Amino acid sequence: MTNRIILSGILWITALVAAAQVSYLDRITVETKAVRMVDDNVTVDLLWQFAGLKVNTQNQAKFTPVLVAADGTAEAELPPVFVEGRVRRWVNERRELSADWLPRNGEVVRRHKGKYMPLEYHAEIPWERWMHGARIEIREYVTGCANCLNGYAATTVVPSVLPYRIPDASAFRFASLVTPEEEDVKMRSITFRGRFQFRLDKYDIDPAYKDNYKKLEEAREKIDEVASNPDLSIVSIEVAGYTSPEATVAYNERLARNRSTSLVNYMKKRFPQVPAQKWFASWPNEDWGGLREAVEKDTLLPGREQILDVIGKYPDNLDLREQKLKELRPATIYETLYRKHYPYLRHNDYIIRFAVRSFTVEEARAQLLKQPEHLSAAEIYRVAMSYPENSPERIEAFQTAVRLYPSDDKALQNLAVAYLQAGDPLKALALLDGKAHTASLQNIVGVAFIHAKRYEEARLWFEKAAGAGASDARANLQLLNEWLSHTR
Repeated sequence: MTNRIILSGILWITALVAAAQVSYLDRITVETKAVRMVDDNVTVDLLWQFAGLKVNTQNQAKFTPVLVAADGTAEAELPPVFVEGRVRRWVNERRELSADWLPRNGEVVRRHKGKYMPLEYHAEIPWERWMHGARIEIREYVTGCANCLNGYAATTVVPSVLPYRIPDASAFRFASLVTPEEEDVKMRSITFRGRFQFRLDKYDIDPAYKDNYKKLEEAREKIDEVASNPDLSIVSIEVAGYTSPEATVAYNERLARNRSTSLVNYMKKRFPQVPAQKWFASWPNEDWGGLREAVEKDTLLPGREQILDVIGKYPDNLDLREQKLKELRPATIYETLYRKHYPYLRHNDYIIRFAVRSFTVEEARAQLLKQPEHLSAAEIYRVAMSYPENSPERIEAFQTAVRLYPSDDKALQNLAVAYLQAGDPLKALALLDGKAHTASLQNIVGVAFIHAKRYEEARLWFEKAAGAGASDARANLQLLNEWLSHTR
């Protein structure tokens, strides 16, 4: 048998009595001896005292103890206590002798030498989970000679019973910090756009034409930034040519191929330090994706919905798609589209692919501040672990890893664990919201809910993680269920 005393003390009653009604509630005291769990029941022991109480000779006061849930959504009445006036007691005694009398559930306070005697009260009620943290109210109903209600009052005598036993959050297990996968070769790339201008139907390079010199210098600076960095090794430089779609696909493809090839040949001469075989041209051709994006953003463009409708059709016949755009009416729809957006579809994209050397921890610390994208998730992990546990520097390093590698489950795990170790479960929950796709991460969510004192949600996540094969989650689920079964 389990028998734990939860609360013991004396609370003097201050009744809230409605005006012009009869009440005796403010003239009695109730001593709370104990509220206990005994097996699957809740037992309540009270000592009622009525010193100096005088009840109108015709009245009966019924005092009913009531367990009320902390949020007010449930309640359970305990057997009442009856205090009777002299005449009312005589009437009730006569009625008790009648064959029609139904015994009352509750305790009747006896009188001795004209005084009401103290009452040792004991009640028992089946346990329900909502009773944890409930309060005990005393509700008074005063009736007169004809059993009419003469008064009602209520007061709280115990503000909270059966408090939850808070589990030791540190007892719940979760995965430790873990090194992310190493990259055999750290391949990176940067892409930037150039708008080198060609004369109509031409593809020869003329730096003096329009603002070509400026555009070439911009491209040179970006390429040189990679080529001159001793930590980087260029693998390839691709120049991709795009056109606007006003001509035929065949014509545009030929134009895009010739222009991107000419630009590659020109850039090879400007960068002799980059081996020629690392340069190559491509010609994705008509930039329909860029056109769609531009039209979607231009909410004031005339005929915008009609244009988008056409762009979404004829995927196997782009020449027909272009013809349908030209046929839109009024004719100003196409004219505006051509004038406003087509020039920006004629461009070259530069894609520089390069390898990054490995860094020591000290070197990686510096890289983390200036160019963290050159670090692997494993290198960032080693930087993080070089700082003390719970330090801002360690957490910032793990945050950077998640920012750069948002789909890396190990990076997510490390940051979530760091948040838990720092006592910040809400940040761990926010981080893993919608991202806990592995059993290990699901178990961490459960532990975070434990730390946040949200136990039912923790149970659901432990069940999910245990079902996915996490041994820590199975142990945590058993521990939580044992705790919940003993918090009764």
